[in-house]
Amino acid sequence: MKKIIVSLIMLVLLPVLLHAQFSGGNGRGDFMLQSLTNPLTGTENGNTTVPGTYSLEQNFPNPFNPTTNIKFSVAKLSFVKIVVFDVLGREVQTLVNEKMNTGSYEVSFDGSSLYSGVYFYKISSGEFSQVRKMVLIK
Repeated sequence: MKKIIVSLIMLVLLPVLLHAQFSGGNGRGDFMLQSLTNPLTGTENGNTTVPGTYSLEQNFPNPFNPTTNIKFSVAKLSFVKIVVFDVLGREVQTLVNEKMNTGSYEVSFDGSSLYSGVYFYKISSGEFSQVRKMVLIK
């Protein structure tokens, strides 16, 4: 029964997440932002190609307990925001909220203060926006 309810909520909530801006939240959890292409701010991954598009990859591992990594690419210098939401659309934490250079990045999300369940993370940058789902299992 819980799976059916969660599925129905996701069907209703996902379009809202794709088109709405959320605010608020309580800032639970910890995060770490790491550049994969700029050795001055993080770890170089050996890939010197510049991303031609924005992207938001599936978190790994998924399901996770309690931490997971989210990789994303920025196509040009722009303001980037990545926010985690619960299944009801409430903001759980803002992972990234800054102007970023072109490149590939990885942010680590710690859900140790959260309940088990389905969460969504959304990237917004200029005209680009994308949402993905992740599952926390304790």
